[in-house]
Amino acid sequence: MGQVIAFESKRQVEATDERRHAVITGLAALTFLLGFFIAGPALALYAFSYSTTSHVGSAVACVAGLIVTWAITRLAYKRL
Repeated sequence: MGQVIAFESKRQVEATDERRHAVITGLAALTFLLGFFIAGPALALYAFSYSTTSHVGSAVACVAGLIVTWAITRLAYKRL
C-alpha cells in the first residue's frame, strides 16, 4: 500500500556544490558591479574634487580607498 521512495545522496551533494558555486559567483558579480560602477567612480570624483580644493588628506584617503576598491574588484572579476 505505502511505498518508500529513496533518493540518491550523491545528487544532494552535487546540488549543494552547485548552489555554493552559484552563490559565490553571484557575490563576485555583485562585488564587481558595485566596485566598478559605483564605488570606483565615486571615489575618483571625490579624490579629484578634494585635490582641487586643497584637501590633501581627504584626497589621499580617497586614492587609498580607490586602490583597495580596485584590488577587490579585480579579484571579483577574476572569479567570474
